[in-house]
Amino acid sequence: MRDVPNAQRTRRRPLAGIALLLLAAVLAGCFGSRPGAGTFGLQGVVVADGAGDAPIAGAVVRVGDLETISGDDGAFSLPQVPVDGATMTVTAVAPGYRSATVLIQPAPGQQLFITVRLLPLEDGDDGGSGDAPPPMGNGAVEALVRLVNAPSGTSAAGAAGARPASIGSAGRLEEELRAAGASRSVVRTAAATVPGQWIVQMNADYPVQAVQDMWAAAGVHVLERLADNFYLVAAPEGASPLETELRLAQLPNVVSVEPNRQVYPVAVPTPNDPYFDQQWSLPLISIPYAWGVTTGSRDVVVAVLDTGLLPQHPDLAGVNIVHGRNFASGQSATNYTDDATDVSHGTMVAGIIAAAANNARGIAGINWNVSIMPVRVMSSRSGGTVAAVGQGIRWAVDNGAHVINMSLAWDAAYNDTFVNQQIEYAASRGVVLVAGAGNDSGRVTMPASHPDVIAVGAVDRHKQAAWYSNYGPELDLVAPGGDTRRSRLDGVLSTNLTSGSAVYSYQQGTSFAAPHVTGIVALMYSAGITDAQEIRDLLRYTAEDLGAPGFDHRYGWGLVNAYAAVTRSDPIHALVGVAAADGSHVWGPVHPQRQGGQAVARVEGLVPGRHTVFGWIDAYPDGLMGPGDFAGLAEVAVPEDGTVSVDLPLAIWDTLPAADQSRLAALIHR
Repeated sequence: MRDVPNAQRTRRRPLAGIALLLLAAVLAGCFGSRPGAGTFGLQGVVVADGAGDAPIAGAVVRVGDLETISGDDGAFSLPQVPVDGATMTVTAVAPGYRSATVLIQPAPGQQLFITVRLLPLEDGDDGGSGDAPPPMGNGAVEALVRLVNAPSGTSAAGAAGARPASIGSAGRLEEELRAAGASRSVVRTAAATVPGQWIVQMNADYPVQAVQDMWAAAGVHVLERLADNFYLVAAPEGASPLETELRLAQLPNVVSVEPNRQVYPVAVPTPNDPYFDQQWSLPLISIPYAWGVTTGSRDVVVAVLDTGLLPQHPDLAGVNIVHGRNFASGQSATNYTDDATDVSHGTMVAGIIAAAANNARGIAGINWNVSIMPVRVMSSRSGGTVAAVGQGIRWAVDNGAHVINMSLAWDAAYNDTFVNQQIEYAASRGVVLVAGAGNDSGRVTMPASHPDVIAVGAVDRHKQAAWYSNYGPELDLVAPGGDTRRSRLDGVLSTNLTSGSAVYSYQQGTSFAAPHVTGIVALMYSAGITDAQEIRDLLRYTAEDLGAPGFDHRYGWGLVNAYAAVTRSDPIHALVGVAAADGSHVWGPVHPQRQGGQAVARVEGLVPGRHTVFGWIDAYPDGLMGPGDFAGLAEVAVPEDGTVSVDLPLAIWDTLPAADQSRLAALIHR
């Protein structure tokens, strides 16, 4: 389908029913073709008043129950607007400008052209846009704020505008870049300054010698004349940045002084692993966006309690595999190699977590950098024992594991004191334990059913609970586990062994859902989130709610959301407001409160009518709404007296329709 320019996109809106302030009235004659009976055509342009009629892009233009967005040239078009009375109002709202309203006198078949002029806001100017106290009423809105993953069709390429590389200091960012080498890609970072450099604007052109003398008096020297009256200057090493900037600002004829800032690439590249486009499970839980924050760290140790693994697999050969242990029969204590002749369960699990990424081979693991500790507690040929699992947990904790993955199960009816104590020992030392819920379509099995273990159920590629996935009150989260009944491509793709050869294959099961969560926990560790309880809380509260609202036995708290977790985007941190349909007033914003594990924002004192509920989370804390933040809006009819509930899903900004982005920007940046 042909894409429609933003300036021509329209969306039906409910009638506002709120009087608008008349600021201007412009009416042009008829021209062009005749729209259908009972409608008229409206075209126009939104410009900045008093600024040479500079066009304003992204302005929200509303008339009747329709709205559109102005394009880069300020133009907008509504080809068929129903005539609603002898006069109608056209309202335009744009960030940084006072809203304006134009009165028109439409007639069926007419084609009108108008110019809407917006005055720039000045300091302390509320622009008639809601900074003044809004009218008060007796209505209220309760918004259930929840996060959603990127759309299922999103790939790593689709995350190109995604979020920040490193949320922290420039020094930490540089360390991450050095540690990761060529595999690390930076999207966006805090506005780190270039030490000792400033961009200075003069109010006129000056002779070179005069400028040089002036800079010398300020204790700086010119590095480069950038353009027109802008200069890049530098202070000697050791000079006080604050004092230097103050001296520069006090120089005569200086218009502005700004630190020079570092700039980084603005895309997360798609890994060059040839099978990455078949790894549907990673975009489903926003992994490519999480890679914009961190791709992992070798300092994080993940213990894989399983059948062992094949360290010689081409996609594991480059992974940092630390000293492991064998508690299963048939091999020496130090030999953790899987004895499988066909299907290496442990190798598949390890591959999901850590398969070498961006190496032009096979698949991409969730962590591009991590350390894997193979702890063999089962044999592919003869299985394992509860005793071996308990030993494996204890050994992993005592040997430096931060996270333990257990894609194994036994009947929860058996109260195994030995294993329980080892789980509690691990939890007491801050180790995060993750386990698959089991594949019996029954109750959650051990060790997942233990309260100190994160129990993970499985969903298919359509976010539906997998037919085999166990469920119950012990379930914490769901993650991609696959469903190969219709096609093997609907399984989870990972590193494997078939007929004695290292290959890649598709499998299904909660065994493969669990390492998705484990891999995300490892990313959280590398992003500086190391407290086990905070990790558990973030995973639960940032999950995409599926099934019945809130916690339920089929989906737990919902589908894990990697990007929200690594950015600490708990919905409780959202800001939620309610805007009048015409944009004239905003009530709020307010923070949600936790209610039964859900985030509910209550906005009171609303007048009746159709309103827009909107919310956002500044996932990258720069005070501005933009790529990588979470945002969303919903329409609601507020009663004259009483409370109305509304579902308010917040999605990654980059995935929102352009029209929603423009509306949100106008509301949030007002």
